[in-house]
Amino acid sequence: MPTRIFTPIDLRTGTFYELKDLFKPSIPYTERLSEIVGRQIKTDPQYSYVFPDAYKGIAPDQPFYVDGEALYLYFAPYEIAPYSAGFPTFRIPYAEIMGLINTEGAFWRSYH
Repeated sequence: MPTRIFTPIDLRTGTFYELKDLFKPSIPYTERLSEIVGRQIKTDPQYSYVFPDAYKGIAPDQPFYVDGEALYLYFAPYEIAPYSAGFPTFRIPYAEIMGLINTEGAFWRSYH
């Protein structure tokens, strides 16, 4: 099985970040992200390959990566789609989740 591992790290401090580090403390970020990805699966034809009823939501330790404009959540082959789909990846622009993001946190500041 292929694997994909992104390691969010602050190169200045050597700190490794987890998905929860992007969000404000005590915010139910997994619920909101689950809703967004679920909506993308239902409404965006590019995700028509996802197995019916396979998507159960976003886990606190969901694999992810970030860039300057968005958060990307991804799944392993066979997890929610056929192997031929590769790593199903969902792009969530920061503008859509800005109210959840801890803009004063070290993770956010490490790349903004």
